Amino acid sequence: MSVTPRSTARWLQRHPEVATLPVGLLLLASLGFSFSVSLLELGALLVAAGVVFVGASARWSGPRTGAELHLRLVSQVGALAIVAYATGWGAALSLVFVVAIADNVRQSGSGAARLAFDWSLVAIAGGQLAVQLDIVPSLIEVPAVHGVAVLGALVLGIVASRVHLLTSRMEDAEAEVSARERRFRALVARSSDATFVIDADGTIRYQSPSTADVLGIDEGALVGAQLVDIVHPEDRVRVIREAATLLSGSGRGLIECRLRRGDGRYIDVESNCHDRSDDPDVGGVVVNTRDVSERKQLEAQLHHRAFHDELTGLANRHLFRDRVSHAVSRAQRHPSPFAVLFLDLDGFKGINDTLGHQAGDALLQVVAERVLEAIRDHDTAARLGGDEFAILVEDLTSESDAARVAERILAGLREPIEVAGATVRVDCSIGIAINERLIPTPESSTRSLTDALLRDADIAMYIAKGAGKGRYEIFEPSMHVAVVERLQLERDLQRALEEDQLVLHYQPIVTLSDAGIVGVEALLRWEHPTRGTISPATFIPLAEETGLIVPIGRWVVIEACRQVREWQQRFPDGVPLRVSVNVSPTQLQRGDVTHDVATALALSGLDPACLTLEITESALLSDTDVVARILNELKALGVSLAVDDFGTGYSSLAYLQNFPFDVLKIDRSFIDGLTSGAQSPAVVRAIVELGRSLHLDTVAEGIEFDEQLARFRDLQCNLGQGFLFARPAAPADLEVMLADRAPAAAPTAGPMRLPD
Repeated sequence: MSVTPRSTARWLQRHPEVATLPVGLLLLASLGFSFSVSLLELGALLVAAGVVFVGASARWSGPRTGAELHLRLVSQVGALAIVAYATGWGAALSLVFVVAIADNVRQSGSGAARLAFDWSLVAIAGGQLAVQLDIVPSLIEVPAVHGVAVLGALVLGIVASRVHLLTSRMEDAEAEVSARERRFRALVARSSDATFVIDADGTIRYQSPSTADVLGIDEGALVGAQLVDIVHPEDRVRVIREAATLLSGSGRGLIECRLRRGDGRYIDVESNCHDRSDDPDVGGVVVNTRDVSERKQLEAQLHHRAFHDELTGLANRHLFRDRVSHAVSRAQRHPSPFAVLFLDLDGFKGINDTLGHQAGDALLQVVAERVLEAIRDHDTAARLGGDEFAILVEDLTSESDAARVAERILAGLREPIEVAGATVRVDCSIGIAINERLIPTPESSTRSLTDALLRDADIAMYIAKGAGKGRYEIFEPSMHVAVVERLQLERDLQRALEEDQLVLHYQPIVTLSDAGIVGVEALLRWEHPTRGTISPATFIPLAEETGLIVPIGRWVVIEACRQVREWQQRFPDGVPLRVSVNVSPTQLQRGDVTHDVATALALSGLDPACLTLEITESALLSDTDVVARILNELKALGVSLAVDDFGTGYSSLAYLQNFPFDVLKIDRSFIDGLTSGAQSPAVVRAIVELGRSLHLDTVAEGIEFDEQLARFRDLQCNLGQGFLFARPAAPADLEVMLADRAPAAAPTAGPMRLPD
């Protein structure tokens, strides 16, 4: 670097302390101080020293240690020493070396202060030696000049030490600030958030390096642009409004929106905004932006799971109820008809039990697809749980629209479905509730009307299922009355067993040859405390549907065995009395009937051969393997098994061959048909002959007239029961007949496996 007047002037502007030397000397001269040289010579020395000083500073600028630093110090200190001692006042001008100390501290830091002081001491010592040897003049007498030099050196040392202390503190502070800035930049650069500083008008003044990772936009590419330009168009108005609220309020807040990435794709972001416009180091709003797309996707998934059925993807019970509630609210403001459909699959349990739960799930998924195909896009289909579905059909033009939806669903489900390698067919029962059939009251709320609609659809579905299944019913108010009565009856039936309201009546089974009583059939009766005697035709189906038949059936077999054993002990003459007890299909499917029978026999002490369990053909239709296993278990206990209502089911002969039956009970419809002419005697004869060929006892049920008795005697049927012999009677009334009975005669035809 060349030394020119211009560069020297610029250097002096940056280093004003260098000008203090000539200014100070001129000030001394004006005060009357004399120098060892003329002013002209002094000026020449000052110029020469200045050139050396500036040249050394330019030549060896910057280094903090090493030879170059020492060369610069030697040159500068030497030039200053020559000027000071040439004036004759060198010892008194020791502070002139502060100029060198200041310049080197500025260039090389606080560490240069000590070196500059050391070289200044060398210069003072050299100058004092030159004075002592009369090499240079001194206007201060010896030895006072040395004292002045020592005093000047001490002052210089204090000044240098102070300069070093202040400079080192400044350097430490600057280093800390620099470190903080580096840490800040490193954190910002590596942060998962993109940081912006924007002006009040939305202009981006700063963009962090991490923007490249978050938005795929190079650092600085957005500076000068409007932040709102990369906001999704649908979010811009809201973002501007929220930003204005933020700036006019607390100055900080959270804004969620979608931002455009560099590839044009929009992502969900969460921006934490902090107004730092009053901070001179920031001067804007700091916006820390984080990509929350994954979180939003997870929230959407969780929201979907919370309101949708996981198996079928349809709405769940909560969402469906909410949709119905909204429909009710809209209809209250703007009357418009809509319908709620409840759908329950018929026979799904059998498919689920036979093919397995995975096949059942696959079937439910197909059902969901076919339901969706049968409704419009803006209608709502839901799975309420198990095999129950619901549909909300809005904007009806008439009630027939809802019926047509139900018909489409029924038709769609009747098509064959392939699951688990098998072709199955499934039907359903549908209940329909129309909102316009509701009669609101002033107290009716949206919630109560919603509950009423859902209840009415459920009731109509229940009525459809009870009316034969595979159909739909539209709710009528009379249905509600029937269902309420049924629910009350169900609650009463639950208490009936606990409160001993159930009783057994017994109807004799006799030998047709002489009407001798050989057994009784236990028949269940319900003596209701307020309704009186309730027919079994009313409460037995209810017990079957609710599962109450299992505990009731357990009580029946225990009580029947106890009662008959008591009669055997009281009336020991003649053939030991036998008892027949009906076993329902539900007991076979859901109960532990083998354990119940074994318990009843053990508690009563009744000979197992005296107990006959009657099973209808309908009970044999479902899961024949399970039924066969249970019947064999019962047979192993020593009891007899009877086919009840024989001839009314399907494949009757196959049942008699495949199951271990002992007794065949001919259904009363055949008996009635003989006398009315509706039934061919040949058919009844064939049944009797079938029983005889299979070595089964045959019992004719429902004999009421002498003509019927004569016909069955002619057919050589050995056993019978009916009103002709005795009506079902309470135990006390039957005891009278048992006391008067004569020993039963041997049967006239067919095998009789009566106990010994």
